Amino acid sequence: MNRLAERMEAIVWARLALFVGVFVVFAISDHRYATPNNIFTIFEGFAWLGLAALAVGLTIIAGELDLSVGSVAAVSGIIAVSVVEDVGLVGAVLVSTLCGLVYGAAQGYLVHRLKIHSLVFTLGTLIGLRGLAFMISGENTVVMKNLDIADTVRHQLWIFSPFSLVTILVFTLVGLFLVYTRWGREIYAIGGGRQEAAAAGVPLVRPLVLTFALSGSMAALAGALTSIKSGSAGPAAFEQLLLPAATAALIGGVSLLGGKGSVAGIAVGTLTLRFITSGLSLGGAPFYVLTLATGAVLIVVVVLELIVERPVVRAGFRRWRARRRVRAGGPPA
Repeated sequence: MNRLAERMEAIVWARLALFVGVFVVFAISDHRYATPNNIFTIFEGFAWLGLAALAVGLTIIAGELDLSVGSVAAVSGIIAVSVVEDVGLVGAVLVSTLCGLVYGAAQGYLVHRLKIHSLVFTLGTLIGLRGLAFMISGENTVVMKNLDIADTVRHQLWIFSPFSLVTILVFTLVGLFLVYTRWGREIYAIGGGRQEAAAAGVPLVRPLVLTFALSGSMAALAGALTSIKSGSAGPAAFEQLLLPAATAALIGGVSLLGGKGSVAGIAVGTLTLRFITSGLSLGGAPFYVLTLATGAVLIVVVVLELIVERPVVRAGFRRWRARRRVRAGGPPA
């Protein structure tokens, strides 16, 4: 157990080193990078991508995968923009997020009940919800008349906005839920081993329903706030959301095998991705360079994890921890 804890700590330190290193390199190379306005832009990107990464990451932790997050965000955005002038900003966000929660819970129950792998099931819902987005929008972009509401969402508060602050609050609440509640730990249990969890008395339906309900809620919240912020919502929006969201979750330490990952890691992975895209964008890099950089960082993270898994590296890390304890006045091991 101690070796597992040491290995996990080493992986976390490796990702934090990458996180800090990327920021420092761009901050040194471009004087515009570390300015409050650019940090504000980074957090604005973190707001929508972070919620999507959290949605995808939660399902991967549970040993599943929700491919429909982009379609959920598109439908939610259309609903939010359509009703925001009637029910207000908070009402529109609550209505669309509640729709995402109900949809996600139903999807999780059906995945359990029908014994269909979520990869296959959510591929179908991805296509079906995209069709629904075109149907409820009349195949047109839905536009808000009152853009003052959009200004409220994107209003700059130093390096934050109401949108990014809501995302940070959601990350905090979901992180506390996963760590300090029994239901949160059940999500890790079914991801680490479905049969073992069932043998230990973990009910499989509840964590699956919870996981997909949270995923649907996060995707819907991202779609609603992003669409209101831009003042419009289109049926083809968020088609490219899944890939960067999954990349951010994997960079943050979520294992494709399930049962491993954290909300804090997903936040670090999302910000690392935003650091890279912001730095390259300031330098005038074309879109394909951003895509290549994203793939390269994912490969680097995977390689770092493989290196940390090596016995020699783990032994060196244990010696470093022992020296750190001695300096702090504690026992060496």
